[in-house]
Amino acid sequence: MKKLSPVARLLLLPMLLLVGCQSLPPAPDGVSRATATDASATPWPSGTRFVVDRDRSRLRLIVRAEGPMARLGHPHVVGGSVIEGEIVLAEPFRDSALRLTIDAGALAVDRHEWRAAEGFEGAVDAEAIEGTRRNMLSPALLDAEAHPEIRVESIAITGPRWQPDIRARVSLAGETRALTVPVTLDIQEASLTAAGRFVLRQTDFGLTPYSAAGGALRVSDEVLVRFSIEAKAVD
Repeated sequence: MKKLSPVARLLLLPMLLLVGCQSLPPAPDGVSRATATDASATPWPSGTRFVVDRDRSRLRLIVRAEGPMARLGHPHVVGGSVIEGEIVLAEPFRDSALRLTIDAGALAVDRHEWRAAEGFEGAVDAEAIEGTRRNMLSPALLDAEAHPEIRVESIAITGPRWQPDIRARVSLAGETRALTVPVTLDIQEASLTAAGRFVLRQTDFGLTPYSAAGGALRVSDEVLVRFSIEAKAVD
């Protein structure tokens, strides 16, 4: 077999970092379209206050490969116990509010158990994981050094207590947008659990998804977001 030149190997490197399992996840649906909004703070209501338990809360971001050469790529699962903040349950319920922060620098990539839970086959080697994480935190995407936190603040709440739609202001990598997130709530006297699943577009926040081979192999604009938040009531 003819050996590749150093230049050819360099050009193929970004594609090889994406090569992995051949099983791609289905395209996400139900996009929560982000729209422009200002960054002013929402008035904080009075009511029962809950503080997020970071160790018991989870975030997962699922991104997939697309394009004519998508079969050479594999999906990524990003996440961790990275959510902090507080929630206030008010009366009436629509006056309730939340303020959350996500520790961008603590996000991990492609842990085996996360990939298995999503039904993705094949392990990702440590070098590829580190390359993906470095690119994710770089100024081209999350810019974690300049913006170490992703901030989420409720603007409005509609729907029933058990499954409200939360209109939230999200500040990510220096851009602030508003989007609507459907949430399932389990409210107890001393605890609260909120869980949900939605899809956002990276380009709505001014981010440019990674691509190689002239765009023939690229990371999808759409990101599937899963989260589970546990919070404890405080005096």
